[in-house]
Amino acid sequence: MKKTKVRSDYYSAWFLLPAFILFLVFFILPNLASFGLGFTDWSLFYMDDMHWNGLDNFVRLFNEPIFWTCIFNTFYFAIVTVIIKNVVGFGLALIVKRTSRFNNFVRAVAFLPVTISPIVVGIIFVAIYNPTNGILNSFFELTGMGNLAQDWLFDAKIAMNSICAMEIWQQSGFNMCIFVAGMQGISKEYYDAAAIDGAGYLQQVRHITLPLIVQSFTVTIILNLVSGIKVFAQVYGTTNGGPANATEVLSTFLYKNFGLGYLGYSAAVGLFTTVLIMVVSVGLLLFMRKKEVEV
Repeated sequence: MKKTKVRSDYYSAWFLLPAFILFLVFFILPNLASFGLGFTDWSLFYMDDMHWNGLDNFVRLFNEPIFWTCIFNTFYFAIVTVIIKNVVGFGLALIVKRTSRFNNFVRAVAFLPVTISPIVVGIIFVAIYNPTNGILNSFFELTGMGNLAQDWLFDAKIAMNSICAMEIWQQSGFNMCIFVAGMQGISKEYYDAAAIDGAGYLQQVRHITLPLIVQSFTVTIILNLVSGIKVFAQVYGTTNGGPANATEVLSTFLYKNFGLGYLGYSAAVGLFTTVLIMVVSVGLLLFMRKKEVEV
C-alpha cells in the first residue's frame, strides 16, 4: 500500500510538470527578465549591443508629459470602474440573492458578458458607439432625443467615460456573484431578529448585510483595482489610446513603445506598473483587513 501511494505521488508530480514548464517559460522567466531589462538600453535597433544604463529609462519616463497623462487616465479608469462596478454588482446581488428560477436566469444574464473576451467586447461596442449608424445614437434619434447623440469614442471629453461604461457593463456580473456568495453565508436569524426589533429593509442592508460582507468587498475592490490599472484590451480594442491621448493608459503606452523597438524602455514601464500595482493592492488590502477586524 505504501509503495502504491509513493508511486501515485510520483506520477502526480510528473503530470504537473508540463503546466509548470509553460508557466515558467511564458510567465515567471519573462517577468524576472523584465526586472533587469528595465535598467538597460536594449532595443531592436541594437539587439546585440545592450548596455546597463541604470535609472536612465525611469528618468526619461518621468520627464515625458504623456506618461503622466497615462497615469491619470489609468487611475481615472480604475477608480470610476471600481466604484460603479461594486455599486451595480451589490445592487444586483440584493435583487437576486434568493434562489429561484427567475433569479438564476437573471444571474446568468448578468454574468454572461464576463465570459466574453474584452477585445470582442471592444469590437461590439465600437459598432454600438458608431456616431453615424451605431445602435446607441440610432436609438436616441428614433426616440426624439437626438441631442444626446455623441461621438462616443472620438470626442476626447467623453471617450474614457465610454470605455468605462463598457467595462462596467461587462464586469459588474462578476462582482454580483461574489456578493451573492457572501450574502448567502449570512444567517437568516440576523434578519429575523432585526425585523422583530422593527428594522426596515434598508436598515437591515446597512447594519447587517454590508458589515457582514466586508470580506466580499475586499475581494472585489482589490481584483477590480488591479485589473483597472492593468487595463489594455478595452482601450486597444476601441480607441488605441486616442483621440489625442485622451484614453492612453500605461499598458497601451508600454505596448506602443515595445512596438517601436524600445525594449528596455518598455520593460521599465512594465516594471513601474508592477510596482504600482503591488503598492496599491497591498496598501488597500491592509486597509480593508482593518475594516474586517472592526466588524
